[in-house]
Amino acid sequence: MSRVVQISIIGKVHGNVNADEVIGTRITLKKMYSSTGEVLPFVSARAIKFAIRKALKEKGFEIDPLEENPEAVETLRLADSGRPEKYIDNDLFGYMTVRRGEVAVRRQAPIALSYFKALKDTPIKAEFAARFPRSVEKESNPVPFEVEVAEFVGKLNCLIYDYIGDFTEDKKQPKAPKDLPEKLDDKERERRIRGFLEVLLTPSYVLPRRTNSLNIPEYFGALIALSNKGPVPIYQYMDFDFELNKINEEKLKLLTSRKELENVPMFFIDYENTDIQLPEKIQKVTITEAIDKILKFLLE
Repeated sequence: MSRVVQISIIGKVHGNVNADEVIGTRITLKKMYSSTGEVLPFVSARAIKFAIRKALKEKGFEIDPLEENPEAVETLRLADSGRPEKYIDNDLFGYMTVRRGEVAVRRQAPIALSYFKALKDTPIKAEFAARFPRSVEKESNPVPFEVEVAEFVGKLNCLIYDYIGDFTEDKKQPKAPKDLPEKLDDKERERRIRGFLEVLLTPSYVLPRRTNSLNIPEYFGALIALSNKGPVPIYQYMDFDFELNKINEEKLKLLTSRKELENVPMFFIDYENTDIQLPEKIQKVTITEAIDKILKFLLE
């Protein structure tokens, strides 16, 4: 079984950081509905990856500019370059090259992200606004519109496999570039993993639509598990107690009682430095300590 790192983060998001469709004059917020009718706004995994790409670019990494093929159908006009050794996002988030008359080359992403989804029913409000003409030559009336906004406590899950910087399987594909290396050197692999973890865990990524309002997620806590036997069931135990307004300690105790997790090291980042009572098996660490432990686990 492959080595995997699992991270579950609880934090707060506010505003309209991931707009959905425009209905009339209203810009709606992405949301889903539970089986009991709860309204659960969310930020999509695609939007989070977009924000992380921007942050990685600011750190000096090369990001895939995407190749445009004017002859392709509209949905396929922009295609991934398929060069994971050069572009960090092709490596971390995978790719699929789509060109007319050619077999697509794919990379299964070693990093998977979930929605950043609200944990409970959330009221959504309409913010009224208007666009004003800038012309000084003639008087014109403003154009009103509405923007749906919400503030919610949500959860983001992340799964990291150990083949970041390893393209052994990619080279086996029929149309893979012949000059694609099998593996990057350990120094570059460490640089890429560390760069991603610093952006995700700090957090230092700005969610989309920042022209309307600046939004960096406010993290409360992060649960990290290092597994040598593939993904293990930890995500459902990271929860928020809305009555006590803190991470649910009882759920974490239930997590450590599972026998299949006896030999799985687990750590917790307490971003607000609260008095959270962690089970003995879960060690409290700083962001820097967490990154060092993850790097050692993935690269050993």
